Amino acid sequence: MPGWLRSIPIEDVGVLAAVYVVAALLVVVLVLPRPGTAGRTRTRIGWTALAAGIGAAVGLVAVWQVVDVQDVFGVAASTVIRAAAAAGGAGVGVAVVNLVRTRWWRKALAVVAIPAVLAASAMMINRDVAYYPTLGDAFGDTGVGSLAFDEAAGQDRSLATWRPPADMPRTGTVGTEQIPGTVSHWHGRAAWVYLPPAARVAHPPRLPVVIAFSGEPGGPSDVFLAGGLQKTLDAIAAQHEGVAPVVVVPDQLGSYSANPMCLDSRLGNVATYVTVDVRHWILDHLPVAASRKEWTVAGFSEGGTCAVQFGTEHPGIFSSFIAVSPELAPFNRSVAHTIAVGFGGSRAAYEAAKPIAVMHRIGHYARTRAIYSVGGLDKRYGADAPQLAKASRSVGMDTSYRVFPALAHNWNTGSAGLSWGLQQLTSWWRLPA
Repeated sequence: MPGWLRSIPIEDVGVLAAVYVVAALLVVVLVLPRPGTAGRTRTRIGWTALAAGIGAAVGLVAVWQVVDVQDVFGVAASTVIRAAAAAGGAGVGVAVVNLVRTRWWRKALAVVAIPAVLAASAMMINRDVAYYPTLGDAFGDTGVGSLAFDEAAGQDRSLATWRPPADMPRTGTVGTEQIPGTVSHWHGRAAWVYLPPAARVAHPPRLPVVIAFSGEPGGPSDVFLAGGLQKTLDAIAAQHEGVAPVVVVPDQLGSYSANPMCLDSRLGNVATYVTVDVRHWILDHLPVAASRKEWTVAGFSEGGTCAVQFGTEHPGIFSSFIAVSPELAPFNRSVAHTIAVGFGGSRAAYEAAKPIAVMHRIGHYARTRAIYSVGGLDKRYGADAPQLAKASRSVGMDTSYRVFPALAHNWNTGSAGLSWGLQQLTSWWRLPA
């Protein structure tokens, strides 16, 4: 895909308006009666209205089946999503009617109208959930390739004494890396990695590191594309002499819609992959500090639940965690299914693995920072984060909690929560002023 086409910002108001107007004009022209007798015109209007109604119903049923019945996304569909599906279905219905017993030019308009209406509907839904920023992202052409870095250059330099060289880049860079599951035997998709400007010089300092996770369904790219994380990290670097955390987003899912719940189970040894394979790969390949003080785990939705799991279960590795819209416990389809596939059928093991139970079992967390956030319109998971925050405070964690009033359970919240959480940790990591 050409660069100019790939970079079209499909969430931009101007781009959206242009697509909406084109789709609407095509449908209006197709709705206008054709020349002919009054009786034929009334018949055509009747068929058009019927087709539009059937199309709208099909769109609504599709959303109901995928979102409400199959619960593919773990949250209810918004009014915008349902309206977009209905409008798209109605528009397709109008176009289909105009493919039958019409002049060639109406058939041609109908053929053009179908993809235009579907594109407008899809873009409206995408804008609502804030998932794909550009056209290239939507088609899997992100323009991001393998990461290029100098593995061993100057990793013994202290951040406290390091000074930025004159030739340091002004922004960070993002690339992909395949992190092998040497110990865990986990086979994940390529991780996405962010290196701040301070990591892109000949002798970088030992930097803080964040292991971050996407939600489910999803993948590592979501954190940067839907979450807009590079913009936040570059802003942090600009305020702190080019220093920001190295961020590694491994694949804790395995595929777009899988959910092994960040456990070691029959679904895969994801916990070992993250705490052993990913951690050792980071220490061996990237200019990061080894101390727990500089290690953070973060995520949104299912990834936020993972962040709480790792942050509470492994305080010796992570001194802080950022959980955006997390759940109270690992969850896959239902509690019964979760226990069956994640805990070998043991209810006791499931209860013991709940983060609040883990907190109470450990009892006290020294020098640990917990940061929670949630969308105020998140009706499904909105009550979980405050319970986790309360439990974190009770075991001595330095805890922050924030509600984003006008946001729901989508990547608008994921982006806002991760950005806010990272900003909260700049003094925790002792970044240079």
